[in-house]
Amino acid sequence: MVGHSPNRSTVVKSGLAATVLALSAALMTAAPAQAATGSITGLDGKCLDVAGASSANGTPVQIYDCNGTNAQQWTVGSDGTIRALGKCLDVVDRSTADGAKVQLWDCTGGANQQWVVTAAHDIVNPAADKCLDVTDRNSANGTRVQIWTCTGGSNQKWNAPATGGGTGGGGGDTDTCWATHYGPEPAGALTASGELFDNNADTAATSLSRNPQLPFGTQVKVTNVANGRSLIVRINDRGTFAYTPQEPKCLDLTDGAFSRLGGSLNPDDGHIVVTEQVLG
Repeated sequence: MVGHSPNRSTVVKSGLAATVLALSAALMTAAPAQAATGSITGLDGKCLDVAGASSANGTPVQIYDCNGTNAQQWTVGSDGTIRALGKCLDVVDRSTADGAKVQLWDCTGGANQQWVVTAAHDIVNPAADKCLDVTDRNSANGTRVQIWTCTGGSNQKWNAPATGGGTGGGGGDTDTCWATHYGPEPAGALTASGELFDNNADTAATSLSRNPQLPFGTQVKVTNVANGRSLIVRINDRGTFAYTPQEPKCLDLTDGAFSRLGGSLNPDDGHIVVTEQVLG
């Protein structure tokens, strides 16, 4: 049996199917070990920009022609923040709703100031499980930036400064990626390793897009970035097709493991941002 994501049919029906990415584990975005500073570019090559180069709390964050000023110099930090002019990239009023605008604010350590840069060039706020998004796909100077459900669209793709960290694929390195869950499976289903499938076990399918794939029996420590919950799962299946825009997916977890990590089993919300550490 090949593992799968419960939100496939929803995503396919909504026309958001994405092509399979032949992505090696070595190319996955590593969990940051040190800060990196530079411009963040997005839709039509525009830069993420602090309006008016103002460091005042509540200053809108927008896109603008790249000009090399300090208003477009962002530090992707080891603490999950993205900073400019000494302040943090912040979701207004701690909202997790689609369309919540993004601003500059004093760094508070709040969940609305936490971001994960994925290898698919998404910038994700894990608390909202939403992507940094250019409003209405409008590339005009001054267009506000917001959070929105991740669609894989060009207005959600960013080139951010690379941070240091592990490269994945073994040896204790840590990757940041998307994890999904199986959803209901027929009675008596077998995993690709030949085991009887148990949807409550701490087991998982390794991604078909991962090269090399993790061997059966590999132990992986998985941590939900949004809440810090961790568990160790054993690889006993193959799967995680690219039928959702959230890439790269690294693991399909059983429903039980996914729930224990704090993930929602709602088919429309069946993915979480995780770090995975291969233990051997």
